[in-house]
Amino acid sequence: MARTKAFDTNEILYKAMHVFGNRGYEGTSLPDLIQGLGIARQSIYDTYGTKWELFFAAVRHYMDQKNQELKQHCEGPGTVVEKVELAFTTIIKVLVDPELRLQCFIISSAIEQAPHHEELAAYLHESIELSEQIFYTMLERAVEEGGLDPEVNIRDLARFLVHERIALITSAKLGMDEPRLVAILQMVLSVFRTIQGQGSKAVDLNEV
Repeated sequence: MARTKAFDTNEILYKAMHVFGNRGYEGTSLPDLIQGLGIARQSIYDTYGTKWELFFAAVRHYMDQKNQELKQHCEGPGTVVEKVELAFTTIIKVLVDPELRLQCFIISSAIEQAPHHEELAAYLHESIELSEQIFYTMLERAVEEGGLDPEVNIRDLARFLVHERIALITSAKLGMDEPRLVAILQMVLSVFRTIQGQGSKAVDLNEV
């Protein structure tokens, strides 16, 4: 009979996001993982295989979770502006948290490694396309319901939203503080205000 693992594999992946996000893939050693995950060396090998396989599993876990979260935001109640604000403020709240933000930074490490690993590059491309499609479906529904002008290129707009979400992570890793991250959100929302014919005035988040 196989022995039951004495740890939660999902919890270990969350911890792996933190370790890799903090140190980067290349900068993370096996002792770093043993200490950060709180499990024995053999347990890492038995459950995840190599360091690379653990890293890839953590990246997939992060991206799949974030796309599921994004789907819930985009399919929830509210106007298109409110949904976009929720999708962006959710990630900003994580990025300004000293501990949680390290999990997001695993994406930066994944982007650095992608040119050298075809399977990872393909996965990231597929995941980004899924994010774009989630936004596109939300925007398509907004057009149908009269919330957006039918003349708007919603495919390009969906790509813009995906780009800005990824850019938030990169900017935060480079040291951008909360007010500046929120300012990016304000500009994103102002794009929608402009599309809806309300001009490019600064957006008061308390009024959205």
